[in-house]
Amino acid sequence: MSFEDDLVDKIVALMRKRFGGVDEVALGRLFSTYDDNGDGQIDGAELARMLADAEVGNARTRKAWVRVAIQQLDKDGSRTISLSELATIIE
Repeated sequence: MSFEDDLVDKIVALMRKRFGGVDEVALGRLFSTYDDNGDGQIDGAELARMLADAEVGNARTRKAWVRVAIQQLDKDGSRTISLSELATIIE
């Protein structure tokens, strides 16, 4: 299983558990839950909390997961993840 497959599977499981499904509404609720400052971006610390709740990695590996996730998902170079960038992997 690839990095992205594992990440998606666990985020989808978190969405189902917390928001009852995998759709645009659930994705928006997931995003706003972790966008602590409401700036429309998930930064590294916010993503680390999401990944911890999704049981991605562990305390030792989570920083690496965050770094790689941001590298792969951040298309605009902001070093954060927007809702539209996150949506590209959740289908």
